Amino acid sequence: MTREIIDAIRQAETEAAARSASAAKEAERILKEAEEQAAALKKEMTKKALDEAEAVREAAEQECAVMLSEAEKQEKEEGIRLEALLTDKRREAVKAVLAELV
Repeated sequence: MTREIIDAIRQAETEAAARSASAAKEAERILKEAEEQAAALKKEMTKKALDEAEAVREAAEQECAVMLSEAEKQEKEEGIRLEALLTDKRREAVKAVLAELV
C-alpha cells in the first residue's frame, strides 16, 4: 500500500510538472502574441497619426495658397484703383493749369 501511495505521489508530481511546463509554454505564447499585437497596433497608430498630420499639412498648404491668391488679387485691384486715381488727379491738374492760363 505504501508503494501505491508513493507511486501515486510520483505520478501526481510528474503530472504537475507537465502541467507547469505546459502552462509556462502557453504563457510564453500568449505573451508573444500580445507583444506582436502591441507592435502591430503601435505601427497602425503611428501610420494613422502620420496620415492625419499629412492631411492637416496639405489643408494648411491649400489654405495658404488661397490666401496668397486672394492677397495677390487684392493687390492688383488696389493697383488698378490707384492708377485710376492718379489719372483723375493728373486730369484735374491739367484742367487747373489750363484754367489758370485762360
